[in-house]
Amino acid sequence: MKSLKRKMLAAREDLVDKISEIARERGTLYDYINETLQEAIRANSLGFSLKEIIDERWIIEVAKDSGFTPIPERLWFDLIERAHQRLGKRWMEKLWYETGQWYGRYYGDLNKFKDVIKNLMWDISEFEVSSTDGNLIVRCISSKFSHSYSELFSNFLEGVLNALGYDFVGGDVSKGVINLKFKELKGG
Repeated sequence: MKSLKRKMLAAREDLVDKISEIARERGTLYDYINETLQEAIRANSLGFSLKEIIDERWIIEVAKDSGFTPIPERLWFDLIERAHQRLGKRWMEKLWYETGQWYGRYYGDLNKFKDVIKNLMWDISEFEVSSTDGNLIVRCISSKFSHSYSELFSNFLEGVLNALGYDFVGGDVSKGVINLKFKELKGG
């Protein structure tokens, strides 16, 4: 049996103490360090850092906890289109707005919400939130959004931003393109 050579790695004392504590719960320090290094190498070979993988895993956990459900996009878009035609525009717009308000309160922070949207809504090619002249500008682009879906998603975004302390000022919604403008509520 061939013996494996060992090398010494240097690390900050506080990190070594915490890793040692975790390792005691899971086995040996040697095994835990090797597993961690092996996973770092695997992440790198996939083109990611461990930080990126952990951050994205956090996004998935938060989404799961807040009620997001993965569904094949073709089913989702077809269902939304048919429901929008049959159940009535006003009812669906109100539902999407109220759901947006719930998510705005749930996340409570615009940056957290942006991260979730960017990481979970794979069908969105561009999602930007910027400040210009005291206004908050939200821009969303997706070649997969129908006009109906674009309108409903804009209602969702309006609800989120309202819950986060912004008042809808105006905007433009067309098939696959959403441009919305908000102003911060007084005292918000």
